[in-house]
Amino acid sequence: MLSKSFCSSPWFHIRLTYNGNFNECRWYKDVKTKPINIENTSMLEFYNSDRMRQLRSALLDGQSPPGCSSCYYQDKFGKLSGRTRQLLKSGVQIDDFDRTVRSSPHYQQFLHSHENSGHGDYQPVDLQIDLGNVCNSACIMCDPVSSSRLHTDYIKLHKINSTLFENPSKYTSWTQNLDILDCFIAELIAIPNLKYIHFLGGETLYDEAFYTICDRVIAAGISKNIIIGTTTNGTIHNNRIDHLISQFKEFHLGISIEAVSSLNDYIRYPGKIDPILSNIDKFLALRSSTGLYVSLRITPNIFTISEIDQLFEYMIEKNVIAESCNILFKPECLRIELLPENIRQQTIDKLDQLIVKYKLIKTSDNNIRKADAIADVIGNVVIDYQQFLAAYTVPKNVDILRQQLVTFLKSFESLRNNSILDHAPNYTEFLRHYGY
Repeated sequence: MLSKSFCSSPWFHIRLTYNGNFNECRWYKDVKTKPINIENTSMLEFYNSDRMRQLRSALLDGQSPPGCSSCYYQDKFGKLSGRTRQLLKSGVQIDDFDRTVRSSPHYQQFLHSHENSGHGDYQPVDLQIDLGNVCNSACIMCDPVSSSRLHTDYIKLHKINSTLFENPSKYTSWTQNLDILDCFIAELIAIPNLKYIHFLGGETLYDEAFYTICDRVIAAGISKNIIIGTTTNGTIHNNRIDHLISQFKEFHLGISIEAVSSLNDYIRYPGKIDPILSNIDKFLALRSSTGLYVSLRITPNIFTISEIDQLFEYMIEKNVIAESCNILFKPECLRIELLPENIRQQTIDKLDQLIVKYKLIKTSDNNIRKADAIADVIGNVVIDYQQFLAAYTVPKNVDILRQQLVTFLKSFESLRNNSILDHAPNYTEFLRHYGY
């Protein structure tokens, strides 16, 4: 069935990664194909490259491309996957697939590709642009490819434990080449009906390339037709970003946060939760006077899942969207599925109480930008995690991974002179059992 595998993303979306390589989409994972780089290939050339044409053809034929496995994994647990999000942009609903795909504004593009070996006659109007790894944070679940500060830590961590911590590869962000950046912006501005640009870093609000691109788009006179999206760690707020927010049709700001306690300080080191919460309030105050949409983005791990009910309650009280990232899989030792059984059950019980207290229900509305649907979206995310906690299967190598967890934490703590037990004391007995 096409509804189980089809995705509309390749007809309107592409990704430009941190080192200038193009990728089929934001979530696509395929390390086997030969890289295609912005240094010698334009966006439009990549849009109709052999790789993109083959992907479109495979999806139209009902295949499940291996590179799409991340979204299929989220679908398995009823999570809001990237595939579902992209289908919604095409007006396609998975539970009413046959009817809505035919009424989709992209239906004629699907037919064209079916009849022309995957060729696309549309434009890449929905882009993800990875600027590089310039970042002021070193979150323990992050990758040195995405954080310059964590990259520095990993050089030291590799010397401590070369098995758990790979020696980080050096790379130069494509945005550091100003000639390429200039050509990219020129092509960007020339795309007719450009709709959406999502920026990732690093920390985008800490990266000068983000402001350069936005300023050029504003100067070109097309910003009021474009939606900008980006993710921030919440440590930065200034007048410059406030001005940018007011210049675009909409500005979608995802703020990454894992807890409303000091546990967030440990996980998203070296940020401090109090100034982050203060910055969140400042951004929320802009919602009524600008096209700003704020969401709190979460990637729960074995520790933060135990306080997720507090974070959800904060979202409900602030009337701010909950946006869940993919279920954390790497580093494997931080996976939720490694929870001790008592904390797993306690967390399920707390989410059950939250569901009853706020009368949360599961709905079919996955549009997280609708101001009148915030409660529904939060309800969906809360119930998603409650169901995941109740249904997941404990890995067969759970004891090995839990022992790795202790080594992983103690390695980081040797650099930072902190302790997880100061922020998650309810894990003391569990961690001591595995050698902490």
